[in-house]
Amino acid sequence: MGRVFFLLLLMALAACAQDGEELPLGIVRGKLSEPEPSGLRGRFLLTTESGKQTRCSFDERTWFESQRVRVSVTAFGPADPVEVLVDQRLQADGSRRCHARTVRLMEPNAPAPNPRRPVYRSVTEHIIPRGDLTFSGVVTGFTPDAVLVKTRTAPARPLLLRPDTRFLEGGVASHRDNLPVNQMVFIRAGKNIEGRLEVYQVIWGEITPGR
Repeated sequence: MGRVFFLLLLMALAACAQDGEELPLGIVRGKLSEPEPSGLRGRFLLTTESGKQTRCSFDERTWFESQRVRVSVTAFGPADPVEVLVDQRLQADGSRRCHARTVRLMEPNAPAPNPRRPVYRSVTEHIIPRGDLTFSGVVTGFTPDAVLVKTRTAPARPLLLRPDTRFLEGGVASHRDNLPVNQMVFIRAGKNIEGRLEVYQVIWGEITPGR
């Protein structure tokens, strides 16, 4: 019985390693292949620049982007360089698996990410805003320079709006004035030099599969 348990434990550890347990959190560069979409959820094979391969899951909140347009996972070819914002999702058995928060077609000549910096900023940030923090919540109000968002685990707090904050409604560029109070939103944010959260993207509405 003890030997069987030991073998099962080894198999579980091997599965964790294969599915990306050792992947760092944050932005990872590589290539996407073998997409397995099932509606708005599914998996794909991520091959990092170092050659490491892992299966990453995605869901309806994962943002796939190519040239500032939201696309589906099938829009990426196996030769396309991508940047993936990697998270680790806790499974029912206590293990963790690779989960993609965002997948973007990588810009030519973009600088390599610096793991020592909490927020990654590229030279094209004024064109495509970025942030390494993502969460969902409900809009409770606005101030002249911020949006008030309440999450499931925290009371409403102001999140600073940038001059280049992007508002996306149903996958289409929108405006702050179109964002209603009590709307569930998906926020992409990052900390500024003062340690305050700045909003890079506010996303809400339904996305048509395959868009």
